[in-house]
Amino acid sequence: MSVTLVSLAEALTENACLMESLLQQQQYDEALLCMDDRLALIDSLVQLVREDPAQQQAAAALAGALSIQEESMKTLAASHHHTIFEQLARVGKGTRAGQAYRVNSKEF
Repeated sequence: MSVTLVSLAEALTENACLMESLLQQQQYDEALLCMDDRLALIDSLVQLVREDPAQQQAAAALAGALSIQEESMKTLAASHHHTIFEQLARVGKGTRAGQAYRVNSKEF
């Protein structure tokens, strides 16, 4: 692996750890920015292979490891998505209850 490929691998690993931490802390805006950074890193990996086809085999091995990492993050993100959806549903029910209370209170 070249230094560039190694540095990309390290950056992608650090990015995954940061994203996981941000999701666990429920810092969703920051996690979205982290996802954008991850896409840029993956794009850099693709560009590296285009410019230096000799690194294709090492990049393919990295891509395999990244695929496993992506599945893990996908599961984690889905879990948080479900939690957010439940919270929004509760807020929606609370809003509906508040509306019903206001309507009923005006009748009396």
